[in-house]
Amino acid sequence: MALKPLEVLKKGLANFTETIKTCKKELGAKLARAETISSSDERWLDGEANTVDEQRVLDTLESASDYDRGLEHLDENGKAIVRKLREWAGDLAKVAGNKRKRTTF
Repeated sequence: MALKPLEVLKKGLANFTETIKTCKKELGAKLARAETISSSDERWLDGEANTVDEQRVLDTLESASDYDRGLEHLDENGKAIVRKLREWAGDLAKVAGNKRKRTTF
């Protein structure tokens, strides 16, 4: 059974969150010990590792009366986040398109 679009996006965010958890935890521990981290690690924490925007888009789509209608109301940044979440979901987003052609004899 194919997943609903919103479930695919949630799975993508869960996959990404699991991927970054260890590194984020290590950097957080360094900061808690008042150690310095590199500027690239700081940018990563503030940028790519910060999933607030992704969660906001999911909340917007969940509160919409219809997924497609909610998607229409997203700005370009929101639509880019949806594409990114689908990529993070991996092959879950491609399940419906993986059909074989039947060969005739």
